[in-house]
Amino acid sequence: MFEIIQRLIDQEVQISVPASNLTPRANLYELGMTPYTAIRLLLAIEREFRVEFARDSLTRETMATMENIVRGVRAAQFAPAYEWRDAA
Repeated sequence: MFEIIQRLIDQEVQISVPASNLTPRANLYELGMTPYTAIRLLLAIEREFRVEFARDSLTRETMATMENIVRGVRAAQFAPAYEWRDAA
């Protein structure tokens, strides 16, 4: 999973070093990620893993490190599916 996230970081975020050189706890914001590129990365991750992050997990901290991103993806993968209900 880290390799996929590293590829997505390299594609979507302009940081000072290649993502393959980062530790799982390296702070992406400190390396140059902006709120805009964090959103681009989030959307790319959701597409790649076919998940949707819960609204309450959409924080700066969630996207700050690869370790946190992996934690967020795993939580989204195991979250119960949202059920659409007809409004009566």
